[in-house]
Amino acid sequence: MADDIKKVLRKFEYGVYIVTMGQGHTGNALTASWISQVSSEPPMVAIAVHGNRQSIPMLKEHGAFVINLIGEGQEEVAKSFYGPAESGYEKLKTAIMTDSPVSGSPILGGVLGWVDCEIVNTVQVGNHWLFVGEVKAAGLDGDKNILTATNSGLRYTG
Repeated sequence: MADDIKKVLRKFEYGVYIVTMGQGHTGNALTASWISQVSSEPPMVAIAVHGNRQSIPMLKEHGAFVINLIGEGQEEVAKSFYGPAESGYEKLKTAIMTDSPVSGSPILGGVLGWVDCEIVNTVQVGNHWLFVGEVKAAGLDGDKNILTATNSGLRYTG
């Protein structure tokens, strides 16, 4: 039965995003797929982060994050932020970015769009932490399709 559950859950469609947090080049980034809008009034989104990731303390301390939307065909951008930051928070060390207008979290250069979120709730769910963020600002640069698990082959199954 567990194999059947995994097979079915792998059919769910997810976008591939880069979540950034902290301040500037000392912040951190992770590639994420388990992201969803959870409210329209006020606008809120939720991100799920594995419980062993170094980003969790930074998310809790900073109280905010940015979801960077990656365009179709930008798989290499997404891959550059894969995996845990084992050597410390250095994933943004050489990144081109600007500060988001509300939280100051990094917005990566060249992304399709972004949402700047203030964390309003945090819940541990199984082996992940769920961070619910109220969207405080957003920007879009074009109308390209987003990178997805299907169009990129990049799948996260937990």
